[in-house]
Amino acid sequence: MLQIKNGQLSAKQLFAWFIGTLYFKFLLFDLIWAFATTFSGFQFPLGYLTKLMLATLLAAPLLGIRSRGWIIGISLAVDAWLVANLMYSRTYYTVIPFSSYLLAGNLADFTGSVVESLRWSDILFPLTTIVLAFIIRHTSVKKVLAGKTKHFAKVLSLLFLIPGIIVAGWITFKGGFKKAYEGLIQSHVTCGAAVYTIPATWVFEQVYGTSALTPEVEERIETWLDSQPESTVPDSVKASITPPDNIIIILAESLESWVIGTEIDGIEITPNLNRLVAEDSTLYAPNMLTQVRGARSIDAQLLMHTGLFPVAYGSYSHRFPHTTYASLDKAWKHKYADGLSASFTVDKKIVWNAAVAAQDFGIDMLLDKPYFNLDAATGPRKRLGDHSLLRQSAERIETEDLFKTDGHTLLQIVTYSGHSPFIIPDSLRQITIDERFPKRLKRYMEVANYTDRAIGTFVDRIRSNPKFANTMIVITGDHEGIGADRAEWLKDAEIASFMSAGQFTPLIAVNSPVGLKYDGVLGQIDLYPTLLDLAGLDSYPWRGMGRSILDPGKKPFAVTPAGEVIGDASTATPQEIAHAKEGYNIADIIISTNYFSHKDLPANQNGLYGI
Repeated sequence: MLQIKNGQLSAKQLFAWFIGTLYFKFLLFDLIWAFATTFSGFQFPLGYLTKLMLATLLAAPLLGIRSRGWIIGISLAVDAWLVANLMYSRTYYTVIPFSSYLLAGNLADFTGSVVESLRWSDILFPLTTIVLAFIIRHTSVKKVLAGKTKHFAKVLSLLFLIPGIIVAGWITFKGGFKKAYEGLIQSHVTCGAAVYTIPATWVFEQVYGTSALTPEVEERIETWLDSQPESTVPDSVKASITPPDNIIIILAESLESWVIGTEIDGIEITPNLNRLVAEDSTLYAPNMLTQVRGARSIDAQLLMHTGLFPVAYGSYSHRFPHTTYASLDKAWKHKYADGLSASFTVDKKIVWNAAVAAQDFGIDMLLDKPYFNLDAATGPRKRLGDHSLLRQSAERIETEDLFKTDGHTLLQIVTYSGHSPFIIPDSLRQITIDERFPKRLKRYMEVANYTDRAIGTFVDRIRSNPKFANTMIVITGDHEGIGADRAEWLKDAEIASFMSAGQFTPLIAVNSPVGLKYDGVLGQIDLYPTLLDLAGLDSYPWRGMGRSILDPGKKPFAVTPAGEVIGDASTATPQEIAHAKEGYNIADIIISTNYFSHKDLPANQNGLYGI
């Protein structure tokens, strides 16, 4: 079919080469994208059909225009479009938002950054156009298409409609475009453009993405904020607080509270955390309800850094990149002229678009997977084990480059070993739980013990260095870890004797300026204002959507994303409970409208780009 005679292509050959070349470009885009993100997009047959539809749609105008110029022009335009999106993704790990095309003129100020975003692989796109131009160079497009417009209009219509019907059927089966696209990006966060093509991401953005901050919407937000109780932390408590010079936050993967203090057959699951929570200078709140949604760990970071609930669906860091936030990090840098905010993670910075989230929070430095030596791999994805991560983190922050003596550093360390299905090598396992327990629960407790040892060693090392004398170490989990197995396991009386029915992660502040055991229920939303108070940042104007546990006015309950009230709400009015539930909707609106970009807040700048 594609054999060329005397350099002249037939009409069928011409369209086959044109559509085939465009189709190849889209596949090439996905391949280059996958090398930096994930190859998961190639497992969806739908993606091959959507690319065929788009290639056919771009080729169809040739029936009326009948010009080699159209073929070459469209091919070059597609090259520029795809390369531009790849360049953008190398910094922001998402495709270019539709609205950003209107700002293309701003690129003149960032020529150096644009050039740095190019890769040698990008040259493959124009090379495919050169090959196509060479193949069609002797073909008279007007001549070969003369009198065949109706025939090829039918062929191209079928080539577009048949895949279109299949795609439409699948989307309908999934509950419509919104649910289908949302379901994909929740499971495979970087695969939206690869499966549905870039134009579909525009549709998703326009229909379900950023909203306008109209006067009516702004009034709704501010009505809720005006109803938020003022902080009533006593002046005597504030006066007693000596703010730490540094804060280290360990965000432990899937750490649940019930393992603390639990013994199985005389074996302590977390002997180090047990020791730390018993100290007089520790603030300990075991009943912190996890309030993350579909984006899990990155949702936990949003709750902790900004005091906002997660968005209703998908990942805020993908759906709303470059949103302006009021944050713990910005409050820190507003107070301290030399303040530095940093984050360490064993994952790639593209996971959950963590690099963009860090920038938006105001984090200045992000060290991800390439910055650490993988000398002890754990989990199904072979990420760096917690013990090695915390050891290498300690080594790094002991240097003056990353943690200055007499400076002020806010550091977050995100661990990985506790990730389901809770797999660590036998060489790293120091306790063995009896086989009478479900295998997954047994593994969870053994991994929790490994993470506990890693944290204990890290804390002891930090404490032995005078440089960290006034450093508060906060230990918490990103979300619960047991998941759907909890209800079934709790039917066993022995398991129910130590495992909590609630999805609680601990809040442990070691060397806290306030020693306290808080037994009431709090939510992850309450972590942000609590940290503001402990860090002496209580004057920062954004107090978040929760309440500090140092505030005697805080009621001991929290609300799940599904609207379930957890804890003791007997002293709360119906209006207070409704207010707490409505917070999720208000947070979604705040993020989707980029509310804080319209507000004059101190240190309201994002972090360093290109970290």
